[in-house]
Amino acid sequence: MAVPHPPLLLRRVAHLATFDDDGTELSGVDVLCRNGSIEAIGVDVDAPDATVIDASELLVLPGLINAHQHLYQVGLRAIPELERALIGPWLGGLGARCLDWWDSGRLTPTFVEALAACGLAESLLGGVTTVADQHYLHPAGPTQPFIEATIAAARALGGRLHAGRGTLTLGRKQGGSADPRLVQSSTEVVRHATELIDEFHDPEPGAMVRIDLAPCGVHVDGADVFEAFAELAEDHDGVRLHTHLYEAVDTAFCVDRYGITPWQFLQRHGWASDRTWVAHVVDIPLHEIAQLAEAGVGVAHLPAPDLRMGWGTAPLREFLDAGVTVGFGTTGSASNDGANLLGDLRLAALAHRHHDDPARWPTARELLWAATRGSAACLGRPELGRIEVGAAADLAAWDLGTVDRVGVHDPLIGLVLSGLSDRAHTVVVAGQVVVSDGHLVTADERDLARRANELLLGP
Repeated sequence: MAVPHPPLLLRRVAHLATFDDDGTELSGVDVLCRNGSIEAIGVDVDAPDATVIDASELLVLPGLINAHQHLYQVGLRAIPELERALIGPWLGGLGARCLDWWDSGRLTPTFVEALAACGLAESLLGGVTTVADQHYLHPAGPTQPFIEATIAAARALGGRLHAGRGTLTLGRKQGGSADPRLVQSSTEVVRHATELIDEFHDPEPGAMVRIDLAPCGVHVDGADVFEAFAELAEDHDGVRLHTHLYEAVDTAFCVDRYGITPWQFLQRHGWASDRTWVAHVVDIPLHEIAQLAEAGVGVAHLPAPDLRMGWGTAPLREFLDAGVTVGFGTTGSASNDGANLLGDLRLAALAHRHHDDPARWPTARELLWAATRGSAACLGRPELGRIEVGAAADLAAWDLGTVDRVGVHDPLIGLVLSGLSDRAHTVVVAGQVVVSDGHLVTADERDLARRANELLLGP
């Protein structure tokens, strides 16, 4: 459960976008947070015991939710030889870098925690209050406590974390594409996943940490892992299923190996469920989109990495028209080079204007809905992604009084399309201020960067 904090009152919010079911937007109202939840929304709310924040120049939204991330990849940004690489060479180059970390002794829990802390800090500074991380980097053999280290980083910084137990279990000897030195047995990954659930998973509303089961993909994981994880999730409330799907490399692999599509693989092995959300989904056959919607499977839309890898854009409008739950994510920094979710919303707003009919272009409110309510639904968190009485007190606010907001006629369109920086002014998680006046409260961001850079350089 979330740890209670002293009451907090945002006074006279300039523009409040609640993202409730009616899309309510208000001006000049107060928002009172108490015991990790929103207690009241109204004018001149009486709360003499609360810490007061003057919000008269702030645009306030629910905290953004990153539905797909690889936090360890903070150490793999802007690699020159991978700047222009297709998925095959990119995966090979990424694996080589990770193995170098392992061979040199740098890949330790301390190392992963330092990198994760930087990614989580960057997320909080950008208004992201919940991150769904998929950590699949586990060298062969007994599992190192890398996910446990990532959880420790999230707890220290005050953000919410969905810690996905990622896997690579289908190596080249088994007909897969994973480097054998980074392949674990299905027995070991299920053992460790069960241990993580028992120790860290909190199924209650307001949980700060949850565990998800997240094999990397059908091209590097066998059917036995998908089936075992589906059974494990069914036995534990709030444990969800997540994987990459239709990111080009898995499509050809699935057809060649199994004679079916990646989605048909998930259907065959117990993943066609409303416990499941998938990432990328770029080259899906269009007739399968309705099947995802009917099964209740969510999609984390990742425009920046999809464009970075040369895949183009996923069929966002088709997902929305079919009723698919669409969330938003950045993926890891190796194929995005950052954790700027709001910046990626702007990219999506522009990249999806290839339709001849402007009515099919995504609006700012549709994209922000995906990054709040949509991502919350993907993660199975109805208490997140909205500002309502009883919802979790996760808020992100941007300053409307800066020179780069002058002339903005609509604050939500302006948030997506304008601004010098996507850094939030104020961020609140479970009623606790974690970013104030654009600066991290729970840690010194330069100290975090310095520590991570020293560990990256190695002994």
